[in-house]
Amino acid sequence: SSGPARARRPICRYQGQMARRNATVGMVVACLLLAGCGGSSSSPGASAPPAYLASANAICSVQLAKLNKLTQPTTPEGATSYLPKALVIMQSEETQLTALRVPADKQAQLKAGLASEGELANVLRGLLHKLRSGVVELSSFGELQARSDALNADVDAHFRQAGLERCAE
Repeated sequence: SSGPARARRPICRYQGQMARRNATVGMVVACLLLAGCGGSSSSPGASAPPAYLASANAICSVQLAKLNKLTQPTTPEGATSYLPKALVIMQSEETQLTALRVPADKQAQLKAGLASEGELANVLRGLLHKLRSGVVELSSFGELQARSDALNADVDAHFRQAGLERCAE
């Protein structure tokens, strides 16, 4: 019910066609990355202090805008250029969210959400390493997507429980 202006995460499905290898690599990279990054929502949590919510929402909105400004990769070479930039943006978000003064009853959820987001960053670093070494098997993309989807769900759930609706889908 958030209307057409609501940012949505892409739904990605690996098709497994060898002729689309380069496009598949770029699509998977973009989807893995965007899976762990929040969209926007119009209903902030009522139990968290306004300053905390305003700061967290601003951090997540800026981070998403920066990611959206990056040219989405369509080739393995594009992904090797894209991923380091995207990982820097993710690290910046983590650093800023960690620095917030979070209400005591929200700290565990924020910490858990950031841990899951950190795991997603590790998945992406692993993919970047494989891309740089030239050892990427198309069959592994389905596994990467499943892992990123699970991490995404964890991040969203924890961020919502911490009152960070804009940092979740």
